[in-house]
Parts: sequence; C-alpha cells; structure tokens
Amino acid sequence: MSPAVTERPATGQPATVDADPPVQSRRERLRDELHREVLDAARHQIAGQHGLSKLTMAAIAKEVGVTPPALYRHFENRQDVIAQLCELIVEEVLATLGAAVARQEPGDVAAALVASTRASLDWAVRNPAEFDLVIGSGISSELPESHDLQRRMAEMIGGHYVPLFRELAASGIPRPADDELDPELAEQVRRYRDAVGGQDLPLGIAHLMVTSWRQVYGLQCMAVYGHQEFAFGDHVALHEDLVSSLLVRFGLDPHPTVR
Repeated sequence: MSPAVTERPATGQPATVDADPPVQSRRERLRDELHREVLDAARHQIAGQHGLSKLTMAAIAKEVGVTPPALYRHFENRQDVIAQLCELIVEEVLATLGAAVARQEPGDVAAALVASTRASLDWAVRNPAEFDLVIGSGISSELPESHDLQRRMAEMIGGHYVPLFRELAASGIPRPADDELDPELAEQVRRYRDAVGGQDLPLGIAHLMVTSWRQVYGLQCMAVYGHQEFAFGDHVALHEDLVSSLLVRFGLDPHPTVR
C-alpha cells in the first residue's frame, strides 16, 4: 500500500505518513504482553505487603505464571525490571498531569500549574510505594548507579513543566538575574535546567522552577509519609495555600480550576 499524503497545518507543505501502522507478529504481541505483565506484577509486588526490598525475579515469575529463566529473556536482571518500571510510572504520572491540564482553559498558565501540582499530589497519595520508588529513596537505594535513569526521568517531567515556565518567562515575571545567584548554585541550576530540556530558559526562571519544585516536593513527602498528619490531615489545604503563594510570587492570579 502506498503512503498517504497529508498537509502540515503550519507550513502547508506535503508530508508523507504511513497509511497503516505496522502489523505485529504473534510472537511480538506475546513478547510485548509478557513484558507489560512483568512490569505490572513488579508494581503489584512493591505496592503490596512485600515492598521493594523483597522484590525478586522468582516472585514476579510466580505472579505472572512463568518460570524465572523465562524472565531473563526479556529483562537483564532485577535492576532492569525496576529501571523500566520507574519509566513506566513516570509515563503514568505525565498522563495524569496532561489530563488535568487538558481540562483547563487553553493558555491559562496559572490553572495549568495548579491542576498539575494538585494532580501530582493526588497521584502520590494514591500510590505511595511508586512515589517512594521514583521520587523518594527507592531509586537511589535499589539502583545506586541510576544517574542516567534519573536524568532521563527528569527530562520526561521537564517536558511537561518547561513549556509552562517558558510561557512565564515570556510574560516577564520577576526573577533573579544570573549574576544575583551564588556561582555554585547558578552552576547547579544550569545543570538542572539543561537536564530537563530547558536550555533556552533564563537561569532565573530555572531557579524559580527548581525552588518551586523544592517546596511542592516537601509537601508531597509530608502527605505521602504522613508527617504532621495529626494537624494537617490530608494536607490539601496546606497544598492549596502553598500553590497560591507560588502563583502570587509569579505575578499570577490564583483562581479555581476544573477538577
């Protein structure tokens, strides 16, 4: 079958795309199904009574219904399973954030930021084991040589937040000048900015981005691990207050969002 011809809306130039997606063979479908079942089983194991430290290839194989040697045809080892599970979880988080933003008025950066942070909090509270794996101590304790993986996950998350902060930069929000940052801090912020795909962001905007995340992350840890729960309960009111203060700092008007 010949490829279909479409037109790019932006340029009006013709572009060719495949008329039909490639057809998987039965072997490929079974391989992909087993691959996903293994990751689902690993997630079920760490979220259940056993926890991450007790996760073994034998336990995964038993839940999936295959022999342990069969898993090694698809995954190098236990660490490979955990690393791929981390990326799968981050993809789920991004889908959750994207759905939350899609419910807001297009172009409303304030609403997008509020919706994203609240969706992130809700997801973290619903999935404490997964939160601990990808954002807490789990990934470092189980994958001590995971710098590349953590950088890749940071870039994935940056794909959601960098465009929002790019819009904030274009709006002229107050931010520190490059020479106002301590040189050592400025270098760290620069590395962070480049890792998340925001090379075009002014350093002061990247500083706002990472310091905002520092506060949001701290509150999420409080909620997930139950810190000061005797006073703050579900931590939602504290979260709303935090996000509102960040929006004011950005020169934005806090207002209700679509849940």
